[in-house]
Amino acid sequence: MFGIDELGMDLGTSTLHIVVRGKGLVLSEPAYVTYDRQTRDVVAVGEEARRMLGRTPAGLAVERPLRDGRIRSFDLVSKMLRYMMRKVIGKRAAFRPRLLLALPGGMAPSERQTLVDVLVDAGVRSVVPVDECVASAIGGGLRIDQPYGRMNIDVGGGRTNVSVFSLGHQIVWDVLDVGGDKFDDAIIDYLRKKHNLLIGERTAEELKINIGSARMRGVRLEMDACGRSLVSGLPRAVSVNSEEMIEALSEPLRELVNDLHRIIERTPPELASDIFDEGITLSGGGAQLFGLAEEISEQLGIRTTLADEADLCVAHGLSALIDDPDRYENIDLIAGGRSDLGRNE
Repeated sequence: MFGIDELGMDLGTSTLHIVVRGKGLVLSEPAYVTYDRQTRDVVAVGEEARRMLGRTPAGLAVERPLRDGRIRSFDLVSKMLRYMMRKVIGKRAAFRPRLLLALPGGMAPSERQTLVDVLVDAGVRSVVPVDECVASAIGGGLRIDQPYGRMNIDVGGGRTNVSVFSLGHQIVWDVLDVGGDKFDDAIIDYLRKKHNLLIGERTAEELKINIGSARMRGVRLEMDACGRSLVSGLPRAVSVNSEEMIEALSEPLRELVNDLHRIIERTPPELASDIFDEGITLSGGGAQLFGLAEEISEQLGIRTTLADEADLCVAHGLSALIDDPDRYENIDLIAGGRSDLGRNE
């Protein structure tokens, strides 16, 4: 890929996406790293590392270097980003590309600067930070530069980013501690309490994706969950159904709805009226939980729709910003400040 001059990166807590100007999405990998506990040497990155989750010998560990929207290990993040960048631009690129970097909301300035330094060292010319919710709203098809209120809810792996936009600014925004990981933790806790079964992260995620529900389905789905019995200590499988998933996920969903209610209460009346008329857009991988959009719509009394390819909205938004920067020149890429999309670095 010697012709790359500009790219975008969605540094999600569970998945990393990279887009290239004129080409769109070129890389999508789980944000996992497998490393040696003693030497800290990286053994595997991405999908290869994720497949090792819960199956490594004592000397190896599998981690997500970013969790809950925060950097857990700067060393592992650095190694993961270098690996991903090499896959896209190679070891010897003809010239150093510019990067639009979408970051989870709530990340500390020091953490942002660390990531910028790592990426520059990994081969990019310069880095333009973009709030994840801005890229997500653009990728979800919202015209956030118009003089009307638009609300986007991006349910990520670690956190949920919520923003109310008008005239290209984030008028009200917040980062909620509810996301896909909290859904997984609730499923693990439910099976431990109800079935005396201890399951791993991968099994919880598979249950969430395959039979997880925010409300009743038209048909009852079932799936076997395999883990370790807390009574006998031996491997065991139990059948779990979609109605149990509603019960398991009720607490984090209640927390999410209550937080959204508080954000709407903080929204200026005129913008709140616009949101009531136009509805809420739901994006992010966690937003794909069955019935979540309908549940939010019912609880808040505001029409809520799931964006197309919700898990790729941030990547699509970055592509739009790269391919047509003039169209978005009046949009604040980060809350409270305008970032320059020009190519004159």
